[in-house]
Amino acid sequence: MIKNRVLVLVLGIVAAGTFGPAGCRKKTVGPDMDQHVILIGIDGMGAEAFQAARTPNLKRLARQGALSLKARSVMPTVSSPSWGSILTGAGPEQHGMTSNSWLVGRTNIVPTDKDEDGFFPSIFTVIRRQMPGAETAVFYDWDALANLFNNKVVSRVEFSKTYPETFAKAIPYILEKRPQLAFLYVGRPDDVGHEFGYDSEEFYRSCTEVDAKVGELLDALGKTDLGGLCTVLAVVDHGGTGRGHGGESMIEVEVPWIISGPGIIRNKLIEQPVNIFDTAPTIALVLGIEPPFSWIGRPVLGAFEANRTLAAMNTRAFVPKPKSSLNSGLYTEPRDVSFTVDDAAAEIRYVVSGNESKPDSSSARYDKPVPLTESCVVTAVAMRDGAESEPSVINFERVFGIKGVTLGRAPDEGHAAQGPLSLVDGTWGHSDPADRSWLGFSKNGLEAVIDFGSPREVHEAGIDVYEDETAWIRLPIEVDFLLSDDGKAFREAGRLTEKDILEARTKEKAVAGPVKLLARKFKPVKARFLKVRAKNVGYCPAGSPGEGEKAWLYVDEIIVE
Repeated sequence: MIKNRVLVLVLGIVAAGTFGPAGCRKKTVGPDMDQHVILIGIDGMGAEAFQAARTPNLKRLARQGALSLKARSVMPTVSSPSWGSILTGAGPEQHGMTSNSWLVGRTNIVPTDKDEDGFFPSIFTVIRRQMPGAETAVFYDWDALANLFNNKVVSRVEFSKTYPETFAKAIPYILEKRPQLAFLYVGRPDDVGHEFGYDSEEFYRSCTEVDAKVGELLDALGKTDLGGLCTVLAVVDHGGTGRGHGGESMIEVEVPWIISGPGIIRNKLIEQPVNIFDTAPTIALVLGIEPPFSWIGRPVLGAFEANRTLAAMNTRAFVPKPKSSLNSGLYTEPRDVSFTVDDAAAEIRYVVSGNESKPDSSSARYDKPVPLTESCVVTAVAMRDGAESEPSVINFERVFGIKGVTLGRAPDEGHAAQGPLSLVDGTWGHSDPADRSWLGFSKNGLEAVIDFGSPREVHEAGIDVYEDETAWIRLPIEVDFLLSDDGKAFREAGRLTEKDILEARTKEKAVAGPVKLLARKFKPVKARFLKVRAKNVGYCPAGSPGEGEKAWLYVDEIIVE
């Protein structure tokens, strides 16, 4: 007698109980009602966070199956477009979901395919069309999620205010109804990331708490005949940086994607490219149904033992990368760096060098914080049973002669370089406004105070600025240099008027191209603090590119002699 099989698709991130040995999946022709899928989605836990957080159930699941740490989200990296892509096997260009306010029929991007109610075909639609008697369900705690698919084709759609309620309702339902597809969505990590930051202790704690709930689900399955027969697939919608997401960084676009169960390779990293919109086609493969022509995703075949050619390419075992106590950046004082790894059986090896040298088994073993006094690169890996993690790389850049830099107004989001210390790090911006050495201010000007730590003689100061009128980036119209002994009472040391700036712009000795150094010499004087104020023109003037639009001021360095 062939027992039913269950696919637990943990979308976002899934924790697992104990699963039976991976066997060969039964070959089927057409829809297979003996297959069951549980899809668990966890919002906001990107690949970096998945490795750093204490998530024992998820990591055990990864070792029992196959994992991609480089699965790609879609653009924009926000929740509705991403979950829409996960459920529909296509990207925003096809399904038209481009923002969290998306509603069917109210979009600038017309879907390439739609049902009678205007919805792009989701995995639920495909199941209903090809498996009319199938039981399907969605349990979720973010109200906008239900806007992304046609609720009419789902047997049960239930909203809860909290993720514990979601699991409390879903677990007994799954055990009793044994649905062909049940989707559990959890938004807690993303909510906490927005409130406290995606690298905060609160965020990591939320990941651990959600991991425990998923473990409860899989433990419950393990107490029935479903447990030893489950196949689990896990993926997240997007990552986060700072307190947000929606940008173009790799930390936002790379997410974990896990699959484990009968017929799945064990404890291997998936080397083939994976996209989050490959999830629905993978579910379709398990259920024996045909994906619609409008889907662009494809099943992740390299995770299946039956595909010997692709599966044989996946030979590396999973070890989570070490988490560093420091981020790459600029530092004015010596610091210690420490490492942890969410794997009690792993050891950490590291190297400190002038470049990104990769540690090996002969490198120093980490057992206590490492002191950093000079600019260097620290690279650490975790090792276990002959396998090793991705490297954790910290670029420690020491800035000497400066105690600190404070800004009167923060630069615009996405234009902050490496923070205020970028103004004194000695790194000159290239002739490209996309260079991350530049601090950008839209309409507003720069006000920066440099604390030397102790009085020093100053006889010249200047700022390095960028000019590209076609990009609405303009020179300042006035620059003031002020000195202070206590950081409170400032006296003027020098000024560049609009006339001075225009003259400097046209002089032969001016820096060629869009980068301009604007400096002023003055009588030598001792001071501990230097304040620099650069006034933005505010709006692009009449007759210029961007007329009437907010003008940008770009600064990369403050020069002090």
